[in-house]
Amino acid sequence: MDFNQIIFIFQILFTAAVAENIALYYFLGTCPLISVSNNLRTSFQMGITVTFVMLISSSINFIVYNWILVPLELEYLQLLFFVLSIAAITQFLELFLDRYFHEIYASFGIFLPLIAVNCAILGVSLFIVLREYDFVTSVVYSLGSGLGWLLVICLIASLRRRVDTSSISIYLGERGITMLIASIIAMAFYGLTTAMKGLI
Repeated sequence: MDFNQIIFIFQILFTAAVAENIALYYFLGTCPLISVSNNLRTSFQMGITVTFVMLISSSINFIVYNWILVPLELEYLQLLFFVLSIAAITQFLELFLDRYFHEIYASFGIFLPLIAVNCAILGVSLFIVLREYDFVTSVVYSLGSGLGWLLVICLIASLRRRVDTSSISIYLGERGITMLIASIIAMAFYGLTTAMKGLI
């Protein structure tokens, strides 16, 4: 791997995680950000889980699309196959956590099965197809997207711990303050992207 390839991989990772963060730039996967981000530990576990499902599902979806759907000229079925693979991976992960890591499984509650309908995970697979990435770039992009989502949910959870909810206006509430925190993080990510424009 030469220097230009390393720079390209870093660009894809940075773009996916920060510059075009799946949650803050495309507003995908915001429901768990609001619902689960009240506890840092649960947020971290959810972020790792989403990253894992995103990475595995996008890799499988890449193979299904390019090796099965395209040769058979069934590209119009991509959404159906993508949703099915994400649901199957989520179901497998749910059974695995319930059997071996029951405490983590219990802390997620209803939000673990909802990973199957997390639009961020589906969005990454669709973006990979639309942008015509190769397999390595797809893996790097999905990893960056997952890590970016993990970073955002952990930042929101960290900041929510420091906010005194009793002093928040009833018209804003916990959901409102969460979205306000997400907006500030989005502006910080934009500032970082602008500052690094000449470097990447």
